[in-house]
Amino acid sequence: MPGKEKVIAFPVHPGVTPLDLIGPLTVLATPGIGGTRYRTVVVGERAEPLATDTPLRLLPTATFAEVPDPWAVIVPGGGAATLAAAEDEALLSYVGSAAAGAEVVGSTGNGALVLAAADLLRGKQAAIHWAFREPLEKLGAIPAPERLLVDGRLQTAAGGTAGIDLALPLLARLRSKAIARFGQLSTEYDPQPPFGRVEPDLADDELARTLRDPDSVPTPDPGGGAERLIAFVLYPGLTVLDSVGPLQVLTALQRFAPGYRTVTVWARHEPVPTDVGVPVIPDRTFEEVPHPAIVVVPGGALPTIRAMGAPLVRDYVRSAAASAELIASVCTGSLILGAVGLLEGRDATTNWFYSGVLEDLGATYHQRRWVEDGNLIMSAGVSAGIDMALHLAARLTDEATARRVQRALDYDPQPPWGGIDYARIPRFPRAVRGGIGLTGPVLAARSRRLTRTGR
Repeated sequence: MPGKEKVIAFPVHPGVTPLDLIGPLTVLATPGIGGTRYRTVVVGERAEPLATDTPLRLLPTATFAEVPDPWAVIVPGGGAATLAAAEDEALLSYVGSAAAGAEVVGSTGNGALVLAAADLLRGKQAAIHWAFREPLEKLGAIPAPERLLVDGRLQTAAGGTAGIDLALPLLARLRSKAIARFGQLSTEYDPQPPFGRVEPDLADDELARTLRDPDSVPTPDPGGGAERLIAFVLYPGLTVLDSVGPLQVLTALQRFAPGYRTVTVWARHEPVPTDVGVPVIPDRTFEEVPHPAIVVVPGGALPTIRAMGAPLVRDYVRSAAASAELIASVCTGSLILGAVGLLEGRDATTNWFYSGVLEDLGATYHQRRWVEDGNLIMSAGVSAGIDMALHLAARLTDEATARRVQRALDYDPQPPWGGIDYARIPRFPRAVRGGIGLTGPVLAARSRRLTRTGR
């Protein structure tokens, strides 16, 4: 039917890797006028909280039965859990039936294992996380050397941010390349891993075994010391990729440096709405983690502006920062740090669109992937949180360990059109940036008033 909405279904399973899912969801949520009407939906066998391979839980927004005939079906990966998912009859039945009429059939990470188990890749090449090439071959498919492979309606991506690399051309197909480039700018997908590219090492059998079967390799002894908690703050409407990127990195760090543990925190144990329409559920409350060793504050758009004046968020960030060894932010999360008085006279960064607001809060803005000033470390827009977190992993341990984390995530970003040329950004995004900057004095005045009154 002409004008019919195109539905892009992301079927999930227990143990899913949030970055494999949230990366493409964030790109596809880019606003824009014109093009095809479409919506994304995260589907599960049941619409109930689902564990991931991080402390964050997700809440699917529909069941398999409610989305029987999507225009596209894209299966995100999930580390070792995907091996079990490849034997899940309900999941395989859904993917097989949904793929029968879909115009796009895809996967990210090791989600290709599910496509292969559903008999959709027999004799075909597919991109996959490097550590899962052997299981893919056993299922009758051929591991491709490419990070991203498009073969007719089949679109498969490897791990790390390869799902973003897949989603950008898909967004260009649905809307336009201009909107896709705007999406790249909005998420500041201009990857600059601190150690450069860390390509897959097919000869690293120990790491591959660890990823396929975590219980097969003993976890290093933490040395008897207490675990140092890294608390990721949640709040309604946040840009969830701000949290998911560094959360994925620092959760992986636990395998190699078990003295650290990541937790997600919000005021209550209840679903928190996000920018991509998928609620997330914290594993701890603010009261349960009053003094984390490290606190990480994500950003967003209008919800972050609201959070700058929200007593629950302000009080927790201010009190947690008072005793934390390190305070980190991603994207506009730095505006929340500024709103509680932590950035006066400090070097800082934020999403490119919000640089003017940051300066009105008393900080000196630097257009860099991440900026450190004492015990503060802040990253630029959205995807920059991954690069910052790898740098932080090296700071907490050493470069060799951080490189191992990068390889475990299969983070070898390759944007389809290259990085962002900040000297040649089109007029419309610059106008948006200017408009946002006009709100800076008002937001700064409100924040200082709230700080003075202790609210």
